[in-house]
Amino acid sequence: MIFSKSKLQLIPDSEHIVLHGTPRDARCAVVSGRVLLASKVPRAVNSLTVRFRPKQEDLLNPAMSIACLSEITCTVVKDGRLGPTSHELPYNPATMTHEWRFSIGIPGNISETVFSPSAFIAYELAAELRTSSVVQWAPFCKLTCAVPIAVKRLPAADSALSAIANESVSVAAKWRDRVELTTIAGSRVVHDSRSFQVSGVVRPLLKGMRLLRAGFEVREFVDGPFEPTSHGGSPSSRGSTVARCSRDVNAATLGMCQDSVHVNMEFPPCSVQRRSGIVVDQEIQISGTLQIPKAYDDIQYDISIGPIKVSHELVFAVSIVDEVGQVHNVRLSSGIYAFPCVSSTIVDLPRYENSSKDTLLAAGQRWTLDSSAAEIIEASSPWISGVGDNSSDRVFALTSPPEYTPFTEPASLAPVYRRVAAHVRVFNMAT
Repeated sequence: MIFSKSKLQLIPDSEHIVLHGTPRDARCAVVSGRVLLASKVPRAVNSLTVRFRPKQEDLLNPAMSIACLSEITCTVVKDGRLGPTSHELPYNPATMTHEWRFSIGIPGNISETVFSPSAFIAYELAAELRTSSVVQWAPFCKLTCAVPIAVKRLPAADSALSAIANESVSVAAKWRDRVELTTIAGSRVVHDSRSFQVSGVVRPLLKGMRLLRAGFEVREFVDGPFEPTSHGGSPSSRGSTVARCSRDVNAATLGMCQDSVHVNMEFPPCSVQRRSGIVVDQEIQISGTLQIPKAYDDIQYDISIGPIKVSHELVFAVSIVDEVGQVHNVRLSSGIYAFPCVSSTIVDLPRYENSSKDTLLAAGQRWTLDSSAAEIIEASSPWISGVGDNSSDRVFALTSPPEYTPFTEPASLAPVYRRVAAHVRVFNMAT
C-alpha cells in the first residue's frame, strides 16, 4: 500500500472566493473543487480530507500572518466511506485517475486576502489522503497537496459604497487663484491588470503661468498593526505609487503621445519659445491611460474593515512655473476604489419587510393579500389539463398561464392570501 508512483492533485473550481457585502452582513460562500489521485492501479482510500486554512508564514518572508480564521475541514472519505456532501467517480483506466468532488462553506465575516511589507492575510486549500489507518504506516501511506486561494470582497449591490463607486469622477480645485485643475474619469473603480482612462483640464486664472509637466498617479495607502502609522508615523509616509503616467510638456512634442499621455489645445502654441514648457493662456486638456498592475503583487484591493486597511486615490499632478519663475508642483487628489473584476452570481431577492404593501413577488407569478377564501379551479378550465387516468391521483398542469394584474391592499383589509386572477390555490387530490 505504499505510494510508489502516485500523485495527489487539488483543483478548485475557482481560484478565488468572492464575498458580497461588509463582514457584518455578508453571506456565506461555498468553495468547491476536485481531488485527483493519479495512479497506475486502483487504490482503496481509507480517508480523504480537504481543509480551508490560513497560509503559513514563509521563512524567507519577514511578513507575519495575522489571519484570525482557524481551519475549516471537509471530510470527503472517512474509514473508507464517502461523506454526505461529497461525490466520488470510479477509477478511470484511460486517464489512470481516481476523482472526488468536495464543497466547503466559508463564513462571510473572514478577512480578505491582502499583503503588506510587515503582515499578510492569505488562505489555501490543503488535501490529505491516506490508504491505511495503521499508525506505523502513516508516513508511507499519506499524500498531501495544497493550492493558494484568494478571498475577495465586493460591496453589496444596494449599498451606499456601491452607489458612490459607480459614480463618475469630476473634481475641480483652484490653486492660489492662479490656475484651476479638473480631474475627470468615467468611474471611481479601478480593476487590477486593466487600463484606466482619465483626463484633466488646466484652466488659467492669471496670466504669466507656464506648464512644464503633467501626469496622473494612483496611490495606495496601507494601515496595519505593524505599519509606521501604528506608532505615530505620518500618514503620507505609508503611501506608495502603484501606477503612473506623465510627460514633459513643450511646443515641439505637443502632438505626440508620450507615456500614454496626450496634450490637446484648441489653439496651437507658438512654435518658437525661449523657455521650456508652454504658456497657460487657454484651457489645456490632458488625457492619459493608467496601467493598473496585477493584484497582490503591486496593488491591493480596497479594505475598509479588518486588521489591515487599504485605500487608494487618483492624483492629477502638474508642474507650473509662476510669473516670477518659481516652479510649483500642484497635485489634485480624489478618492477611488480598487475592486476585483469578477462576474456576480448572487441574486438579491426582495425582503418581506421591503416589499410594497406586503405584496410578495415570485418568478412568473404574483401573490397578493385580501380577505377572500381560497378558490378551487376545476379540471375543465381551458388552461388546466388533467394528467392520469385515476381520479384519485390526478395531477393538474398549466397549459396557458393566465394574465396577472397588480393588486394594492387597502389598509383596512385583514391580510389573507389569495391569487388575483382565476388560477389554482388548492388541489383536492382525494376526489
